[in-house]
Amino acid sequence: MATDLSQLMDHLNSDEISVRLAACEKLAQIGPDARSAAVPLCRLTADPDESVREAAVSALETLETPAIEDASALAQLMSSSAADVRFWAATLLGRLGPSAERQAPALLAAITGDQAIPVQQKAVWAIDQIGVRTASAKAALEQAAQSTDPRLARLATKALANF
Repeated sequence: MATDLSQLMDHLNSDEISVRLAACEKLAQIGPDARSAAVPLCRLTADPDESVREAAVSALETLETPAIEDASALAQLMSSSAADVRFWAATLLGRLGPSAERQAPALLAAITGDQAIPVQQKAVWAIDQIGVRTASAKAALEQAAQSTDPRLARLATKALANF
Protein backbone atom coordinates (compact mmCIF):
# COMPACT_ATOMS: atom_id res chain seq x y z
CA MET A 1 0.00 0.00 0.00
CA ALA A 2 2.82 2.43 0.88
CA THR A 3 4.43 1.82 -2.49
CA ASP A 4 1.11 2.35 -4.25
CA LEU A 5 0.57 5.59 -2.33
CA SER A 6 4.07 6.80 -3.16
CA GLN A 7 3.52 5.98 -6.82
CA LEU A 8 0.16 7.78 -6.83
CA MET A 9 1.78 10.84 -5.26
CA ASP A 10 4.42 10.78 -8.01
CA HIS A 11 1.62 10.64 -10.57
CA LEU A 12 0.15 13.86 -9.15
CA ASN A 13 3.17 15.64 -10.68
CA SER A 14 2.79 14.10 -14.12
CA ASP A 15 2.73 16.26 -17.24
CA GLU A 16 -0.21 14.16 -18.45
CA ILE A 17 -3.67 15.36 -17.41
CA SER A 18 -5.07 11.82 -17.53
CA VAL A 19 -2.36 10.55 -15.16
CA ARG A 20 -2.94 13.37 -12.63
CA LEU A 21 -6.69 12.86 -12.87
CA ALA A 22 -6.47 9.08 -12.34
CA ALA A 23 -4.15 9.56 -9.35
CA CYS A 24 -6.57 12.03 -7.73
CA GLU A 25 -9.48 9.68 -8.30
CA LYS A 26 -7.60 6.72 -6.82
CA LEU A 27 -6.54 8.80 -3.79
CA ALA A 28 -10.18 9.77 -3.26
CA GLN A 29 -11.07 6.08 -3.17
CA ILE A 30 -8.32 5.39 -0.64
CA GLY A 31 -9.73 8.09 1.63
CA PRO A 32 -8.15 8.88 5.03
CA ASP A 33 -5.26 6.46 4.45
CA ALA A 34 -4.08 8.82 1.68
CA ARG A 35 -3.53 11.69 4.15
CA SER A 36 0.16 11.94 3.21
CA ALA A 37 -0.98 13.23 -0.21
CA ALA A 38 -2.64 16.31 1.30
CA VAL A 39 -0.01 18.85 0.23
CA PRO A 40 0.29 17.80 -3.43
CA LEU A 41 -3.49 17.48 -3.67
CA CYS A 42 -3.85 20.95 -2.22
CA ARG A 43 -1.50 22.28 -4.91
CA LEU A 44 -3.60 20.58 -7.59
CA THR A 45 -6.63 22.67 -6.65
CA ALA A 46 -4.93 25.26 -8.89
CA ASP A 47 -4.27 22.82 -11.76
CA PRO A 48 -4.84 24.29 -15.24
CA ASP A 49 -7.28 21.46 -16.00
CA GLU A 50 -10.74 21.77 -14.42
CA SER A 51 -11.28 18.00 -14.16
CA VAL A 52 -8.01 17.62 -12.23
CA ARG A 53 -8.96 20.50 -9.92
CA GLU A 54 -12.34 18.88 -9.21
CA ALA A 55 -10.77 15.46 -8.62
CA ALA A 56 -8.19 16.97 -6.26
CA VAL A 57 -10.98 18.60 -4.24
CA SER A 58 -12.87 15.29 -4.12
CA ALA A 59 -9.77 13.55 -2.80
CA LEU A 60 -9.18 16.29 -0.22
CA GLU A 61 -12.75 15.93 1.00
CA THR A 62 -12.13 12.25 1.77
CA LEU A 63 -8.81 12.76 3.59
CA GLU A 64 -10.29 13.94 6.88
CA THR A 65 -7.21 14.96 8.89
CA PRO A 66 -3.87 15.43 7.10
CA ALA A 67 -0.58 14.25 8.59
CA ILE A 68 0.71 16.58 11.31
CA GLU A 69 4.10 16.50 9.56
CA ASP A 70 2.48 18.45 6.70
CA ALA A 71 1.37 21.39 8.86
CA SER A 72 4.34 23.58 7.98
CA ALA A 73 4.00 22.90 4.25
CA LEU A 74 0.29 23.67 4.45
CA ALA A 75 1.06 26.96 6.18
CA GLN A 76 3.46 27.81 3.35
CA LEU A 77 0.65 27.17 0.87
CA MET A 78 -1.29 29.98 2.56
CA SER A 79 0.90 32.34 0.51
CA SER A 80 -0.02 30.72 -2.82
CA SER A 81 -1.25 33.01 -5.58
CA ALA A 82 -4.25 30.68 -6.05
CA ALA A 83 -7.23 31.27 -3.76
CA ASP A 84 -8.33 27.62 -3.99
CA VAL A 85 -4.94 26.47 -2.73
CA ARG A 86 -5.11 28.92 0.18
CA PHE A 87 -8.69 27.84 0.95
CA TRP A 88 -7.75 24.16 1.11
CA ALA A 89 -4.56 24.82 3.06
CA ALA A 90 -6.63 26.65 5.69
CA THR A 91 -9.20 23.84 5.67
CA LEU A 92 -6.55 21.21 6.26
CA LEU A 93 -4.85 23.23 8.99
CA GLY A 94 -8.20 23.60 10.72
CA ARG A 95 -8.77 19.87 10.51
CA LEU A 96 -5.50 19.35 12.37
CA GLY A 97 -6.96 21.20 15.35
CA PRO A 98 -4.68 22.21 18.25
CA SER A 99 -1.69 20.38 16.77
CA ALA A 100 -1.50 23.11 14.08
CA GLU A 101 -1.20 25.96 16.58
CA ARG A 102 2.34 26.84 15.41
CA GLN A 103 0.89 27.60 11.97
CA ALA A 104 -1.54 30.24 13.30
CA PRO A 105 0.42 33.24 11.93
CA ALA A 106 -0.28 32.18 8.33
CA LEU A 107 -3.99 31.87 9.11
CA LEU A 108 -4.11 35.20 10.95
CA ALA A 109 -2.45 36.88 7.98
CA ALA A 110 -5.18 35.44 5.75
CA ILE A 111 -7.93 36.71 8.03
CA THR A 112 -6.65 40.27 7.91
CA GLY A 113 -5.07 40.43 4.48
CA ASP A 114 -6.45 37.89 2.01
CA GLN A 115 -8.51 39.38 -0.80
CA ALA A 116 -10.65 36.24 -1.16
CA ILE A 117 -13.56 36.22 1.29
CA PRO A 118 -13.86 32.39 1.23
CA VAL A 119 -10.21 32.15 2.29
CA GLN A 120 -10.81 34.63 5.11
CA GLN A 121 -13.86 32.61 6.20
CA LYS A 122 -11.94 29.34 6.20
CA ALA A 123 -9.02 30.91 8.07
CA VAL A 124 -11.39 32.16 10.79
CA TRP A 125 -12.92 28.69 11.03
CA ALA A 126 -9.44 27.13 11.23
CA ILE A 127 -8.29 29.50 13.99
CA ASP A 128 -11.38 28.52 15.97
CA GLN A 129 -10.80 24.79 15.35
CA ILE A 130 -7.16 25.06 16.37
CA GLY A 131 -8.12 26.97 19.50
CA VAL A 132 -5.74 29.90 19.10
CA ARG A 133 -6.42 32.29 21.98
CA THR A 134 -3.78 35.00 21.60
CA ALA A 135 -4.08 38.78 21.52
CA SER A 136 -3.23 38.82 17.82
CA ALA A 137 -5.91 36.19 17.12
CA LYS A 138 -8.45 38.22 19.06
CA ALA A 139 -7.56 41.37 17.12
CA ALA A 140 -7.85 39.56 13.76
CA LEU A 141 -11.18 38.02 14.74
CA GLU A 142 -12.51 41.36 15.96
CA GLN A 143 -11.58 42.88 12.61
CA ALA A 144 -13.30 40.02 10.76
CA ALA A 145 -16.39 40.35 12.96
CA GLN A 146 -16.83 43.86 11.51
CA SER A 147 -16.83 42.54 7.93
CA THR A 148 -19.65 43.42 5.57
CA ASP A 149 -19.67 39.73 4.58
CA PRO A 150 -22.31 38.18 6.85
CA ARG A 151 -20.76 34.70 6.95
CA LEU A 152 -17.30 36.01 7.77
CA ALA A 153 -18.73 38.24 10.52
CA ARG A 154 -20.76 35.34 11.93
CA LEU A 155 -17.79 32.93 11.94
CA ALA A 156 -15.59 35.53 13.63
CA THR A 157 -18.23 36.34 16.24
CA LYS A 158 -18.61 32.61 17.01
CA ALA A 159 -14.82 32.23 17.33
CA LEU A 160 -14.64 35.26 19.64
CA ALA A 161 -17.34 33.72 21.84
CA ASN A 162 -14.96 30.80 22.42
CA PHE A 163 -12.24 33.03 23.84
